[in-house]
Formats: sequence, structure tokens, C-alpha cells
Amino acid sequence: LNDHWSVGGRTSIGSSSFDNVSLHFFAAPAVEYNLFPYSQYTRRQLRIGYAIGPYHARYVEETLYFKRSDSLAQQQASATLDQREPWGSMQAELELSTYVPDPSRYRLRLEGDVNLRLARGLSLSLEGSASRIRDQLSIPRRGVTPEEVLLRLRRLRSGYEYDIEIGLTYTFGSIFNTIVNPRFGQ
Repeated sequence: LNDHWSVGGRTSIGSSSFDNVSLHFFAAPAVEYNLFPYSQYTRRQLRIGYAIGPYHARYVEETLYFKRSDSLAQQQASATLDQREPWGSMQAELELSTYVPDPSRYRLRLEGDVNLRLARGLSLSLEGSASRIRDQLSIPRRGVTPEEVLLRLRRLRSGYEYDIEIGLTYTFGSIFNTIVNPRFGQ
């Protein structure tokens, strides 16, 4: 719309036997505000976004809530900081999603990553995320077997999720090959 405001949409479709979902679909109009003007998008962004729309899911097995499918409204709010400097880059995102009209079913996720440039094309990556989970609608009613737990074939009911990663990244080609459109994140 202008140097700071954007309108667009968010959508996702998927399937996961791990999550007991045979098919899920979410589509929503969205609005986003970037604190920094569009002319600075290659260097820095601080975006705040909101989307609300229908969420439909069909489950492989009956859930803890005795359901084989769900049709709900879902809303998502996010704040994302993205900074690129000669030393590397950093990104942090805070996202909250809830189902309407039941805000007790929510997921709050914080994730961040830092890429430190060690040499031209070579970076050290440090990434982490933490989630507070209260929206596990798809957990199967039947329990999981020890084998399914050990082989990570089924998701367990959990209130939290944490992830930490460390790695080396080598990028070659144009320095602009990952920049397409900064609006609405990736």
C-alpha cells in the first residue's frame, strides 16, 4: 500500500501422520506494518502482522476431543525483526496463534537466529526456538506405544517445545539471490 503498510494473505495446506492430520488447510487475508520504510528492506525490517481466517482439519484417528475433523476460525499475530549487517544477520520472531472464539487454545512461539560471517560465503549459524503450546487439537485419543515414542512416529501431548541448532553455512552465487519480496516474511 505504501512504504510501511502491506496487505496480502497467508495460507497453509498439509498432511502429517506424526501430527495425526490427514489434511489441514488455512487461508486468511492479512495486514502488515513495517516500522522501517520499504527502501531499507535489504538491511532492516521490523514487521508487525495480523491474519484471521478459516482453519479446517481432518484427522487420521479420533482425537482426545472425540473429533475426526475441525472447522474453526484461526487468528495469527506476529512481530519480526530482521537485520543484515557486514558482520552477518539476525532475525527474531514472536508469533501468537489462537482459535476463535476460544483463546485458551493458543500457541506462542519465539524463535531467533544469528548468522555470523566468518569469511566470504561462510557463516556460523546459531538458531533457537521455544513454544508454549495449548492448541494440540489433533492428538489421538488412543495412547502412543513406546516404539512410536522412541521412533518419533507420533506427537506427544506437551505444553512446551524447545529447539537449538548450531551449524556452518556456505553460500555462493549472487548476494541478492535470496531477496525476492520482503513483505510478509519469506
